[in-house]
Amino acid sequence: MTIVDNTTLLEETKNEKAWIPTITARTAHFGAHYSHEETSFHVWAPTQPSVTLRLYTSDDGEAVANIPMENVDGVYTAIVPGDWKGAFYTFEVQGKEVVDPYSVSCSINGRRSAVVDLSETDPPGFRDTSYVKISPADAIIYEMHVGDYSFSTTSGARYRGKYLGVTENSSYHAIETGIGHLKALGVTHVHLMPIFKNFTVDERPERVGAEDNYNWGYDPHLFNVPEGSYATDPYDPTVRIRELKAMIQALHEADIGVVMDVVYNHTYRTEDSEWNQLVPDYYYRKVDGAFANGSGVGNEIASERIMVRKFILESLSFWQKEYKIDGFRFDLMALLDQTTVRLLMERLRRENPYALIYGEPWYGAPTPLPEEERTTWGTQNDANFALFNARFRDALCGDINGASRGFVQGNTEAKQWAEVGLLGSIRYSKAYNGGAKDPIHSLNYFSAHDNLILEDKLSLSLGNREHNEAMTRLAFGFLLTAEGIPFFHAGNEFRRSKAMLDNSYRAPYLVNAIDWREKAKHRDLFHYVQDLIALRKAYPVFRLRSKEDVAQRVHILGIKHPSVIGMVYQRGDLSERKYLVTVYHSGWWNLDADTTVLFDALYAERLCVQRVFDRFGRTRSNRVELDRRAGIHLQLEPISMLVFEVEVLY
Repeated sequence: MTIVDNTTLLEETKNEKAWIPTITARTAHFGAHYSHEETSFHVWAPTQPSVTLRLYTSDDGEAVANIPMENVDGVYTAIVPGDWKGAFYTFEVQGKEVVDPYSVSCSINGRRSAVVDLSETDPPGFRDTSYVKISPADAIIYEMHVGDYSFSTTSGARYRGKYLGVTENSSYHAIETGIGHLKALGVTHVHLMPIFKNFTVDERPERVGAEDNYNWGYDPHLFNVPEGSYATDPYDPTVRIRELKAMIQALHEADIGVVMDVVYNHTYRTEDSEWNQLVPDYYYRKVDGAFANGSGVGNEIASERIMVRKFILESLSFWQKEYKIDGFRFDLMALLDQTTVRLLMERLRRENPYALIYGEPWYGAPTPLPEEERTTWGTQNDANFALFNARFRDALCGDINGASRGFVQGNTEAKQWAEVGLLGSIRYSKAYNGGAKDPIHSLNYFSAHDNLILEDKLSLSLGNREHNEAMTRLAFGFLLTAEGIPFFHAGNEFRRSKAMLDNSYRAPYLVNAIDWREKAKHRDLFHYVQDLIALRKAYPVFRLRSKEDVAQRVHILGIKHPSVIGMVYQRGDLSERKYLVTVYHSGWWNLDADTTVLFDALYAERLCVQRVFDRFGRTRSNRVELDRRAGIHLQLEPISMLVFEVEVLY
């Protein structure tokens, strides 16, 4: 691991309680380490006078051993002879039992940590699979909640709401659900909302699915343990591991990468959390003696401190190497200090050069983390990761929860920022400056799990659903032809609704579970999005990697009509006069657009034009020749996008 320099150590000592993690602590491998002959247990608790290891042979029985742990430089260790596979354990400090924050598995509901042999949890062939080799510029990300994806009976899944349910070859009335839906859609990565052990969901099978027993998972309990409510047997601590690996393996075999949503900015509990009981006041930022609350939920993790940083870096490496996770999305990434972010980027990309890393460039409430240390928009530019682009989101569809409109709903005042987004939000010019160094630093989206889902946002802003289908198509048109990394939430591709709830984090499955009947009802929209993804893959000009590429190949057509945006992309060799032209019309009426602006932009008198995409999806119209002198007008239908291949004849 990386050892921070003495300046950092002294600064920490000056501002916090005066314990400095020793070399022993900074290089220790914490948790339980199993072998047939013995299991060793290690935990950091430098301010505790003693720590006792309590061993159990069941998840609800009495302790079979209470073993005083040896303290060396604040690291407490116990080495227990014998084969303890399948046992459970806790640490006793100050008369309280504490679950090991470095656990890799646990008893049901995380009451006790578990001793497991990780080498026995791999499905057959798991170690033969590897990360997907897809660069960030080529990524198309599909965000899902494991439970939501297959919990509904309409999923046709045998393992409804489980890890295994995601990758079943399931269907509903001949409509593909499960992994078949993902493969047919053409996405490159699945973004899994938190799959680590959360605190509030009751894992007992008889409680899973109850109306009062749901959560998205942004309530961290054990960061290195898979959530058990998605496992077929949450009582067996190896099943949750094996089935998660089986899901990842199946996705990899389908050439789909797996992004893990991680929440290293806070824990669900504060004063009585495992960390705070082991080393009081160390793991959290405080202001005037009180816990800081930059997360908005009661605390914020002090990522800048040595042992906190060590935990985050090692946790990420564990998920990457043990589970073959392809990338990470960071919740409230602004609360992570930039030094930690640079170190984690270096570590993750060293293991996997294709690792896909992105996060939220904001925080939930005021934070004491100095502004210059926060990971906010612009800081991604030199560290080569992406951040969610809220400005592009709002330009497309308006504010996230209100009734305001974006360009998609006809708000022409949003036209320029929509154009900035199409350019990848780079510093294209003085007038078109989105602040990103390269397009791959912009994570483009129009809605995510947070706030109103697109269908409900459109309904709120319009007062009805009359134009939702066309506007959803147009929103996807922008998303999948914009430079940068496209991201969308599960079900957007067939108008999924969440009953107008803007924060369904603990609403029941009745609200959150995907109703696959909607795919059957809106199958034309699904095929349209499928075609858009194929279009993006077919034309590299939609997936440019650098600002220089965009500056050379992409230009805005100077269309004066406020409801129309036009873009020109140079295809192939820069010496060739072959182009792709996209036209977006958000007006609610038919429009005859003058083509003179295109002739002017290409310095052409005669063009050869072929339509390759229209309001129905991919197409191949006849090639036609256009002469400037003919005064040809382009027929634009309401709320639509067109794409043409264009070649200059002279």
